[in-house]
Amino acid sequence: MRLVVLDVGEGQAVLLQREEHGVLVDTGHAGMARHVLERLAALGVQRLDYLFLTHLHPDHASGYFRIREAFPNTPVVYNFHPLPRHVRPDMVRWVDEALSQDERRIKMAAGDVIQWRGAAIEALWPETFTGHNLNRHSLVLQVRYGKHRALLMGDADKAVERQLLRRGRAEPVELLVVGHHGAADSGDGDFLARTQPRYSAISVNKDNIRGYPAAETLALLRRHSGKVLRTDRDGEVCFLFPGDGANPRPCRTRSPRPSEQ
Repeated sequence: MRLVVLDVGEGQAVLLQREEHGVLVDTGHAGMARHVLERLAALGVQRLDYLFLTHLHPDHASGYFRIREAFPNTPVVYNFHPLPRHVRPDMVRWVDEALSQDERRIKMAAGDVIQWRGAAIEALWPETFTGHNLNRHSLVLQVRYGKHRALLMGDADKAVERQLLRRGRAEPVELLVVGHHGAADSGDGDFLARTQPRYSAISVNKDNIRGYPAAETLALLRRHSGKVLRTDRDGEVCFLFPGDGANPRPCRTRSPRPSEQ
């Protein structure tokens, strides 16, 4: 299995791939949709078996429309988080309205598992909804392939990480896709000490206007994690999970730096 943190600038999109089959977790923002589709094709993905949306912020989900056009029969999996009545970002509302009419939508919550071509994709969070904070109710996905684990945090923050610790849902992982682009509200020290990722990947754009990733989060990652990779510096980040039980290892892809289209 190959896991690729696509370089989508400001946003996030992660591909799981086995041969010509793929699973996409988040889409990046709408301006990156063409780039994402080009990368799927270049990497050899002919069939998109699932599209997961961790939450509906535009930098994670607004590419939904283009992905849906390209793959009209792909099930889309998300948390069904109810939006506040007067949500401000129009794109969040538009994606939510489209999803409510999508006949291929699937609800996922903590404890649910989707089996996919030898991998188990399990939702660790959210268990229930306690407010309108989209980040705090982001789907947190653990991908198990053989004895190895990758953890995709979406935009979950330290409060979520601490809840996962309390519930005994934080385990050592080979790869951590860091929550909320490495912002200061992600990367709890106790959580990182427990998960002990061999590799950490941050999806972020160069000169991010919000200052991501935060210096304090990077310091914690360097203390508790192995190698830290960033799409703004390293480009597309690729890992190969061998089927023979060998440890996951970085792999190379030929990816041009994206341009907003």
